[in-house]
This record gives sequence, C-alpha cells and structure tokens, in this order.
Amino acid sequence: MNRSILRLPAIAALLFCTASAPVMAFNLHVEGSTLMNENGTSVRLTGVNWFGMETSNMCPHGLWARDWKGMLMQVKDMGFNCIRLPWCDAMLRTGATANSVNFYGVDPYRKNATTDMNKELAGKSPLEIMDIIVDGCAELGIAVVLDNHSREPDNYMNEQVWYTAKTSEQQWIADWTFLASRYKNSAAIVGCDLDNEPHGTASSGGSQWGGSDTLYDWKSAAQRCGNAILAANPNLLIVVEGVQQVGATSYWWGGNLRGARDNPVVLSDNSKLVYSPHEYGPEVFDQTWFGDATFPGNLPVVWDSAFAFIKNGNKGHLLLGEFGIRDTTSYNGREIGWFSTLLSTLCKSVSWTFWCLNPNSGDTGGLLGDDWTTPVQWKLDMLRPCMAPFLGATPIVQQQPVRKDGVHTRISIAHGCIIFDGCALPENFLVVCSADGKTVLRKRISASSIPLISLSLAPGVYMVAINNEKGQGMTRKFLIAR
Repeated sequence: MNRSILRLPAIAALLFCTASAPVMAFNLHVEGSTLMNENGTSVRLTGVNWFGMETSNMCPHGLWARDWKGMLMQVKDMGFNCIRLPWCDAMLRTGATANSVNFYGVDPYRKNATTDMNKELAGKSPLEIMDIIVDGCAELGIAVVLDNHSREPDNYMNEQVWYTAKTSEQQWIADWTFLASRYKNSAAIVGCDLDNEPHGTASSGGSQWGGSDTLYDWKSAAQRCGNAILAANPNLLIVVEGVQQVGATSYWWGGNLRGARDNPVVLSDNSKLVYSPHEYGPEVFDQTWFGDATFPGNLPVVWDSAFAFIKNGNKGHLLLGEFGIRDTTSYNGREIGWFSTLLSTLCKSVSWTFWCLNPNSGDTGGLLGDDWTTPVQWKLDMLRPCMAPFLGATPIVQQQPVRKDGVHTRISIAHGCIIFDGCALPENFLVVCSADGKTVLRKRISASSIPLISLSLAPGVYMVAINNEKGQGMTRKFLIAR
C-alpha cells in the first residue's frame, strides 16, 4: 500500500462515509410536482418493492434463503434509496405468526458475518419483524413506504375496496394510525400507501373515484384515512393510488387517476399528498394501446391521460408505485418497448418503486435471480440512469472545476458508485486518501463508474480525487452523509 501523503493544493476533495450510520428522519413534502426535503432541496424516491408481509408468511419473502440484513445491504449497494414494504392488516392481530424464516447457515452476501442467520427475528411477531426491518433501513439510510397491500393475507386480488367483512373501514383507519404513531420517531418511514390497487367497476361494487355512495368512493375514504394519519404523525407522506375505472374508461388497477383532474384529493395538509399510479406492460395484460400502429410513440399520450397530467400540469408529485418486466423479448419486443419508453419518459423525473426485489413474482420475476442472491443485471443496468441519490446526501457545494482541454471534469457518488464525467480514460487515476491525507488506493480509471463495494474500504471518511500522470487533479467538492 502506498502511504505517501497527497499534496495537491489545487485538488478539491470528495468526502464520503462508507460506514452505516443512523440518519436524521426524512421529513418530505411536495411543492408543485416536486418532492422536497426539509432543506428545500428536490429529492426523489427511487426504490424497490420487497413483498411478503401481506402473504400468509407474514414476513418478507426470501428469508428462507437469505439473512434480512444481507437483503437490506444488497438493496442499498444496488443503489435503491427506498423500499416499498407491503403488509396486511391481519399481521397486526394478536396471535399472528411469521413463518418460513431460516435460522441456519450464512447469508451469501454477508460471508464474513459472525452472527447467525436471521437470529434477531427468532420468536418475533410479524409486527416486531417489521420493526426490525424498518430500524435496519434507518441504519442504512434507506427510506420506507409502507404499503397496505391487503386486509387479509394473500387476498388483494379479491379486495376491490379498502375494507372487508373482517376489517371495517374504521379498523383499517385505526390500523394505519397505530402504525403512524408507532413509527413517529422512525428515521426511515416516509410515507403510507393507503390501499394497493383499488379496483373493480361500478356494477361489480368496486372502488370508484368520487360519487355519492360512500361505500365505494375511494377518494373520500383516502381523505378520511390520510387526515387521520396526519393527525397521528404529521411528517408522513400520504400516498394515494388511483382506481380501475373512471366513467367509461378503464386502466390498470390503481393506475387510473383521471378523476383527480377535476376532483383532486384534499387533505388537512396537501403538501403531504403524493399520487401513485401503477403501470405495466403486455406481460401483465395485453392492453389495446400496446397494439396501436404508433406504439410505443403513443404511450406518453396514454400516460398523460391516465395519470401523468398530474406531473405535467404541476398538480402534484407522482410515485410510480409498481412497474416491472420479466423478459426483453416477450410480445415480439413490445414489452421492452414499453419499459424503455417508460424509463426515458417518466422515470428520470418522478419517484418510483420497481416491482420487485423478489424473484417469485409470477408476472414479472424480480431483480434477484431464483437463488435470491444473484442480481438480474440487465434490469439494474436499465434502472440505474433513473436512480436518485440517497435522501441523506447533502446538496452539492458548488466549486469551480478544473479545466483540461476545454472539458469540465466532474466526480460524484450516486447509486453506490463513484461516477466520473468528462475525464479521459485511461489517462487518469482514481486516488483515495484517508482523512489524514494518506493514500490508501490508487488505480487507473478504466470505466466511467466504480462501485464503492469493489474498493473494499473499511468504514471511515476518505478524500477522493482524479489525478493525471503529472499529479494534476480535477474534481468538485461535496459531502455525502449516510
């Protein structure tokens, strides 16, 4: 190891912490179509769904093969700043039991771990497991959106409205306010997705947007529940999905927000309101617009009509709560045409949570392979340009960059990588120094980004610079705190 001291006064330092430290609570709000933090800086949630607590397992799936900490670490290292965590009301009841959790072996992502697999979850109730997962996210700086996916386990397909014979609207609201109060001091929980995919038609007794019958008026129910949550915990975002049918026009379950154009949700604090459509390709259902002669050019108009008018008209912030893909070749390439267009048109400017981490999603598969460990790399590669920094990252402190051959060179940390922009490859070197100025790593730059995990750095604070052969440095300066 080269322990010489870096002495380049013209070089700006890039500081980052590789340690997992607790973060301040994320108190987010909406201004126009933009999600903002307490400092008035625009942010986006760019995350992944990890389902299971809404099923008969009553705990996140995959814990039969993985350790919960390893799963969260991998989510962070993949670059996702948020997890949408589905749950069901039944898991809150006395006597609810989690199952299919493995307590033996070593997590493949934590090979050097000295603790037993999932030992913290032994004997815990589903609610206590949720507590542990949420606290783990807080330690890693991952935001959490709680998603009330169903009232009864494995029953969301049958629940057209937000209540059942076992779980009344009053109980549904009480369950939400219970969780809002329980996590009032959480450094991870940012929002409450009130009900997953309200659906059905007027003739079937399904959820409607507005109308005189309060038994089926989803918009009014969302207002009642949202206001109750804000009374219990005013820091939370209230995430409201659409319905299936508005008037004579149907769309994806939860994706039809046409009713909000003239009849928007009104909360006690509308700066906490986030609208959340779901959007899928023909793998889930071959909608008519996928067969249009102008496809995929017709999609932005389809989306604007259904939900994107909210963003385009500055009427609120969008969180694309679910979207996913299994195969790039399915439907003669129409699936990847839909996915690519969605990413380029919307996913760089709205919040989103990809469906899903789990490989056992019947429609889409997941971001992990069937071994629950190996990433599906092409999915990650397509998502990464749309990812936003972790919410704990402080804003860039602007500093005049050094010019070389008329090109501005920039260096940043995002999505778990050191990213270079505008530097010649392989002319330059990445130099990493400890806080006291001692060089701990020097390597030639051969790619435009380097994963932090690949550097094998111990926890601590480091200075990062780009050097050429003559020792001339080029970078900007800012701080990332996790």
